[in-house]
Amino acid sequence: MDNKRSYPREAVRVKARLKVDDQWHDCVITNSSSVGVRLYLRMSVATGRAVRIEIAEFGQYDATVVWCEGDETGLHFEHDPAEIASMLAALAP
Repeated sequence: MDNKRSYPREAVRVKARLKVDDQWHDCVITNSSSVGVRLYLRMSVATGRAVRIEIAEFGQYDATVVWCEGDETGLHFEHDPAEIASMLAALAP
């Protein structure tokens, strides 16, 4: 499935925090691209919800939940893909 995507995916393991309804929740980014991330998150978040993700030394980014299954959640960034790509390049193992 990943090989059909428009943007390459990179397996990562990076601690982050997700802001939902004015509350921050710890999470782990497990997969990233310049347009979004896959998170391990111990809660469900409704598809279509606007959220904010904080990635330690890189700052905060607005995103939208595009899917949620169990403890995994997919986000789509609301930022320029080139800006996100440069940030994610520093996260790659």
